[in-house]
Amino acid sequence: MHVVVLPSWYPKSQQDVDGIFFRIQAQGLQKSSKINKVSVIAPMFRHLRAQPKTLLSGPYGLRKYQENQMDIYVYDGMYLFPRSPFVDLNRVLWVRAGMKAFEAYIKENGKPDLIHAHVVNYAGILACKIFKKYGIPYIITEHSSTYARDLIRDDQWPAMREAAKHASGLYAVSRDFADLLNQKYPGTQWSYLPNILGKHFTQPFEFPEKSESDFTFCSVSHLRHLKGHDLLLPAFAKALQKYPDLKLKIGGAGPEGENLKNLAKQLGITESVSFLGALKTDEVLNLMRQSDAFVLASRTETFGVVYIEALSQGLPVIATKCGGPQSIVRPENGFLIPTENIDALADALIQMYEQRDRFSPQKLRQDCLTEFSEEAIINQLIGKFEQILA
Repeated sequence: MHVVVLPSWYPKSQQDVDGIFFRIQAQGLQKSSKINKVSVIAPMFRHLRAQPKTLLSGPYGLRKYQENQMDIYVYDGMYLFPRSPFVDLNRVLWVRAGMKAFEAYIKENGKPDLIHAHVVNYAGILACKIFKKYGIPYIITEHSSTYARDLIRDDQWPAMREAAKHASGLYAVSRDFADLLNQKYPGTQWSYLPNILGKHFTQPFEFPEKSESDFTFCSVSHLRHLKGHDLLLPAFAKALQKYPDLKLKIGGAGPEGENLKNLAKQLGITESVSFLGALKTDEVLNLMRQSDAFVLASRTETFGVVYIEALSQGLPVIATKCGGPQSIVRPENGFLIPTENIDALADALIQMYEQRDRFSPQKLRQDCLTEFSEEAIINQLIGKFEQILA
């Protein structure tokens, strides 16, 4: 079986985490004995406003490289104009570049048996265009939060609905998200297929001995409004009033970083809260293994891979009912609370501390690996591929 993966965005380096879920899944497919070849085709566009110095220096056009023996075909370009409210020019450029890269790919490698597109807008639309020209079936997995945030314009919908209509399989990364997409795309059927737990989080480790007197919450994410740290800090301040020895460590960087540090000062909790900045994977692992529970009060999540990362390290989690976490968090591994509710969040922090002995780190980890391991997810995906090609 020859499979091409079309991601709507893709990591630009080994350190880049933007689109890392697409890379992890493609590499998982590559390991299967049922698949002969997996390749990635990824248009990568820069914005002139963000990177004006690269207007003349580039890169532009097609380039190829290998990543763990997997062929990656990239088509570099630049978005020159501001976004139009009437037509998605960026999408036109992206899909055109993707088609050029695909046609260069099949000249050298032959046609794939199947295409797996990640995100309808833009990769799903490219997959649909390829299907209409070459008859290659495709499936789409949707990851984008633009649906829940109501950010899709009227002019974008026709091509997106056309792409969904012709797909041989439609997947969403959480059950709630699948329900939402069934509403957004009338006449289609979306199924649940979660993201894969990254390999670094599946590696064996010894659970450290933890102090009975100390209790540390950790939180890891990009520091932006959607992640809800402006709700977590006042909730944590409330929990501190009852249990003054609690600690909170926040990993990540982003546009809200300084605002959050100022908020911690205003709340008088700076001695109990640590801002750790951007963390590498090994630093995230160390933080989680040294902590007692994980908390993230997101306003919206299509999945929330950081929750399964925390569970894999034996941490119970506190999450909000914001979409993705409802497919991950249940009473046996943590607490689900309403979004935008500081009091409920404070109560969950207190309950987590008071019920710390309720959760077995070993069981949390094993249950997580059983449900979200590479083997579990890839087997589901290959089963679908085989049905389509039968």
